[in-house]
Amino acid sequence: MLGLNLLVRAGRSLLAGPVADAGWLPTKYYRHLVLEALEENDFPGALNYLKWTDDPVLAQLLILRLRLLAREHDWQRETLQSLLDNGLPEARREKCRALLEKQEKALELLGEYEERARKFCGGRVGPAGS
Repeated sequence: MLGLNLLVRAGRSLLAGPVADAGWLPTKYYRHLVLEALEENDFPGALNYLKWTDDPVLAQLLILRLRLLAREHDWQRETLQSLLDNGLPEARREKCRALLEKQEKALELLGEYEERARKFCGGRVGPAGS
């Protein structure tokens, strides 16, 4: 009996990824995966499993999380820009420019994630900032 349990567990762990990515599992399972990915701030993972849930509320939750994170990055970008405008030494200016570039890339990526998530809402979410 112990050998059979180990065999079942091994089979389950080996097949979990391919089966989950195929969309063959119950919707509740995918909801759980979306929420788990959101907990870990794994937005690509959440978007991957969101397509199998058919749950606009989860999509709206994802969009809310993305917008909150984008607002934080925007605030950091504004702070870096104001530092650059206030005349820093050249070594610090280069560091600020590099950080500013990373913030802008993060904002762009979050915007792309939001656009992908909006497709699962069925038009229920307004534009960012509204």
